Amino acid sequence: MFVKAVAGIGQCWYNGRRGSGKGEAMEFTVVRSPEEGVPYLNRLKNAGLLAVDTETTGLDAHQDQLRLVQIGAAGMPVLLIDCVPFLEDSRGRAFLKEVLEGDSGKIFHNAKFDLQFLRGEGILPENIRDTMLSAELLRPCGGPRKVNLAAVASHYLGVSLDKTEQTGDWSGALSDSQLAYAASDSRILLQLWDCLAGRLRENGLERIADIEFACAPALARAEYDGISLDLGQWEHLCTDIQNQYEMALQALYAYSGEPSYQLTLWGGEEALDVNFDSNAYVLKLLKKNGIQVSSTSRYSLAPYHNHPLVKALTEYRKYAKLLSGFLHPLPAQIHPVTGRLHPKYGQIGAYSGRMCCWGPNIQQIPRETRFRSCFRAPEGRTLVLADYSQIELRVAAQISGDVRMKSAYTKGEDLHRLTASLVSDTSPEKVTAAQRQAAKAVNFGLIFGMGAAGLQQYAAQSYGVDMTMEEAVKFRDAFFRAYAGISWWHHDLKAGHFMEGRTMTGRKFLFTPRSGVSELANTPVQGTAADILKRALGLLYHEIREKDWKLVGIVHDEILLEVPAEDGANAARCLKAVMERAGADILPSVPCVADAKTAHSWAAK
Repeated sequence: MFVKAVAGIGQCWYNGRRGSGKGEAMEFTVVRSPEEGVPYLNRLKNAGLLAVDTETTGLDAHQDQLRLVQIGAAGMPVLLIDCVPFLEDSRGRAFLKEVLEGDSGKIFHNAKFDLQFLRGEGILPENIRDTMLSAELLRPCGGPRKVNLAAVASHYLGVSLDKTEQTGDWSGALSDSQLAYAASDSRILLQLWDCLAGRLRENGLERIADIEFACAPALARAEYDGISLDLGQWEHLCTDIQNQYEMALQALYAYSGEPSYQLTLWGGEEALDVNFDSNAYVLKLLKKNGIQVSSTSRYSLAPYHNHPLVKALTEYRKYAKLLSGFLHPLPAQIHPVTGRLHPKYGQIGAYSGRMCCWGPNIQQIPRETRFRSCFRAPEGRTLVLADYSQIELRVAAQISGDVRMKSAYTKGEDLHRLTASLVSDTSPEKVTAAQRQAAKAVNFGLIFGMGAAGLQQYAAQSYGVDMTMEEAVKFRDAFFRAYAGISWWHHDLKAGHFMEGRTMTGRKFLFTPRSGVSELANTPVQGTAADILKRALGLLYHEIREKDWKLVGIVHDEILLEVPAEDGANAARCLKAVMERAGADILPSVPCVADAKTAHSWAAK
């Protein structure tokens, strides 16, 4: 890539365009003051699409600075807005707000990142298009595995982008090479979107793309806002869990004997002859105590879950994982500027469309009160907690068309109580709490094609329900007699030899010849439930965009807000309304119900 810069205006040439022997000239101009931007204002405001990119001094929107904002539009040079002088003038911020908050569509690549830095300057773009999300949606349609800008541009346009400057120093004076690099990323977005928009349309992905694009600003808001952790309470919890960990170790020593120790190079101690983290050692210990298994997995040990050794081992593993996975790492992840945790969300974290989370992964915080009570609203504020009621079962009812299940949801009946009544031949009003708990395992297990043996294991592991194999077979047979539509749905999946599937919104995913009925059924259900939540987040963003309402947590079917105490009741009504509207938009004949409440801590849900 070569650069020529004259009086703030430059040209660079793309080399390597597929089918072209000539470079494609591209102009850019550096804008350092609002006055220099004024000649372009009307053209930018009237453009149908704007390509937007940013360069920053780092990756942290709370500590690093916005260095450049690049804006490209058809028929004009790319504007490189030098934020250091430009945003020192309040008119500069007003200029960017007028351009980026206007009606034009804004094309980003990984909008979630750029939107956080723009939010830090009070600039809140909407009407987003995202070429990275588009490429992720197009993966099952022959798209590239990697979705960074260079990989996507290479795959769809045959353009080779030089990303050398990406990791350079953007805090000082900018070189001609840096300016050309910044301009090229913005300009390529216009060409890339033109191609990807057609691919989305050809593959029936426009609806799900709109949902993903609208969700991106909400996730940017969630990452930027973060969630408050009561550190003192968390430290007390660490002490309690450490004590329980030590008790579990002592229970295991009753079977293994006390270990002998040696000093490490760092002055600590390590056990020489006992290692409960070694599968080989644990397997030998289990067999020595009459538990003949070939694996130490949770699934293999489920039939022996009442054996004292297995109980102790399960407790040990549980507390060891809590200490290493959550309790010890979380305090170090509190942000030095905000004093809050700032989880990151992978918007399309699984091929089903479900999100993932890290840094920390609050989606895996245990549901126990002692854990969730540590996540609290600061003084003068309150949390609003909302989740969907049985969202995946409702989606399964819609997809399968099961008449009885759809009727139950339409009438507002308790499906778990209904299932308990049907499989035990008991009237609904006489169903016990234990029967309803067993029905949860039956509903959530069998809806996705689990066999009787799998149901028996699943009930014990996930719901603490012991059932014999005979009971599991009886429950399974009774379930499919009661819900014939589910039975026929599974039959069709088995007979169809499907190699691809879709959610209710059109998201596409591929199967393999080895995919069983469980995967064939679960993926579109889980994916549709994820699409509903993302639709809700897109709607919610419009409600909270300029309010002092923080989006602090997203956990699959659950959304957490933090709002001023006086706004709590109104925020709960708003959150419930947008979640139910999102469900109604996607499930035409099964009502979605969301429950919302205010509370001082997350434990109230």
